[in-house]
Amino acid sequence: MVDLKGKMLMPGFVDSHNHAYLMAESLFWLSLNPYSTVEERQQAIKDYLKENPGIKQLRGVGWDEVIRDGKDRGLAPRELLDQVVSDIPAVFIANSHHSILVNSKALEVAGIDKNTPDPQGGTIERDPATGEPTGILHEFSAQNLVINALPQPDFTVEQYKETIITWQEIAAEDGITSTFVPVHYPTENLLKAFEELDNTGKLTARYDLGLWADENKGIEQIGRLKELRDNYQGKSYKVDTIKIFADGVGEHKLVWDQDVLEKTVAALDKEGFRVYIHAIGDQGFYPSHNALDAFEYAAEVNGKRDSRHVITHIDWVKEEDVARFKDLGVIPAPQPAWFGKDWYSDVSGEQLKNLNRLNSYFEAGIPVASSSDFPSTDTFKRDMYPLTGIEVGITRLDPDATAETDLDKVVWPKEKATLEEMITSYTFNGANLIFQEDERGSIEVGKKADLVVLDKNLFEIPITTIGEAKVLLTMFVGQEVFRHFTLTNATYIKTLVEQFEEDGEFANHGVARSLQAHLDTVVRLEKKEAAERVVKHMQSFKQLLENHKKDGLISEVAYNNLKTNTDSLIKKWQ
Repeated sequence: MVDLKGKMLMPGFVDSHNHAYLMAESLFWLSLNPYSTVEERQQAIKDYLKENPGIKQLRGVGWDEVIRDGKDRGLAPRELLDQVVSDIPAVFIANSHHSILVNSKALEVAGIDKNTPDPQGGTIERDPATGEPTGILHEFSAQNLVINALPQPDFTVEQYKETIITWQEIAAEDGITSTFVPVHYPTENLLKAFEELDNTGKLTARYDLGLWADENKGIEQIGRLKELRDNYQGKSYKVDTIKIFADGVGEHKLVWDQDVLEKTVAALDKEGFRVYIHAIGDQGFYPSHNALDAFEYAAEVNGKRDSRHVITHIDWVKEEDVARFKDLGVIPAPQPAWFGKDWYSDVSGEQLKNLNRLNSYFEAGIPVASSSDFPSTDTFKRDMYPLTGIEVGITRLDPDATAETDLDKVVWPKEKATLEEMITSYTFNGANLIFQEDERGSIEVGKKADLVVLDKNLFEIPITTIGEAKVLLTMFVGQEVFRHFTLTNATYIKTLVEQFEEDGEFANHGVARSLQAHLDTVVRLEKKEAAERVVKHMQSFKQLLENHKKDGLISEVAYNNLKTNTDSLIKKWQ
């Protein structure tokens, strides 16, 4: 029994829409987000090419301002790239991930010119005077015309593995123990990475993956999707979902032909897939309605089943469609952290009631599964933190709101949720979406110990400060995957070593003795507050752990737990 002394114990958070794999972009690509001028962006590209001689392609993220830069200079956006990289294809993806900017070489490699037709659901942006491509391609069917023609269209298995490990560290700090991962493009390398990490016990969260469905292939792709589903199933990850885009971002048009969409959804439903549909919308444009029509058609053709199909984003939903979610058993997966953003000024009063619904679903008894859509913007960490989403779901204010008086500024307050509802949407309802409600999502006897400890009781603090609460401890299936440095010291790590030796997690007594010897020294140094020496000795301790693991002398469980606490202790004293 542990006395938390006013702290709060919760089930681990479930993020029901998180592109964990896209962290690879920040690890392996060039980001233009830190730069504000044309010259700075072009210099960053020059520096990257100099540091990476001989590369056959340039991939990057964060070109959003380049459109304005080009127009200001009377140039097509691609020409700004051509000025610094013209001999290899260069492709930069927008922070929204729904558009890319490419140079002329990339268009050449892909065989795209003014005569190339727009693919179904996508747009090749063109100069209105000449018809020549500007270098901007909207939505995934258009993007893939270029990306699939690149020398290396996908990340490698090793790059994905490094990405997932890195993402897990941040997720653990945020208290996330399960997530649904919708994939934007065709990739088997990502699935191979999950398989290898799962087989070696390195997954420290539960993953459910959704494979991308190509709007140009309809039902003909289902055989391949079934093959991937059957080939990739693990202990801590599962492939059982198909991701479909009903619309894009800002295009104000449907991506799929409605007849093809309905027949494809019905065929996928018949094969036992969960279908997960992206539907944002706009004033007077409701792709969520089209998605519900597709699910209704599937139910008519196949009969109703416990499919738990999903519509995500759902920024715009008609009032009459709320009941259809309930009737069809469709789960809404919104991103509550977005609800406080200042985008209401352009919305007419009558239309506001259809924007960013939340309470409407709870009142109707619909199990909302909240999410982040990481990395939906260049503000990576903040948009992923579940406590930010919980706060904004209650307040409908920007998370920087600090005073209770700010609550008077809320637009359409009817859609506020309660604290209990928001917690449920990030825990039990998220587990329900992935058919894990019997194993996760609540603290009950017999369920897996996916747990989080917060530094504050959320029910005892002002609602505008919920996002400031800190995760102190995260456990996945009973194993610590994150411990805040304020809870860590060398004495505690010594007790872990003793427990692991008793549990048989070391090959022999010599392993425990070598670890204890290091820790005895650190205990003395901590008493003296000798910060630099503590850090130095714990870095040496970390290397010793690595050596023992490499030699097969320490179990994966013991290694992961001790490494987590070692990293926390180093951070504490740095």
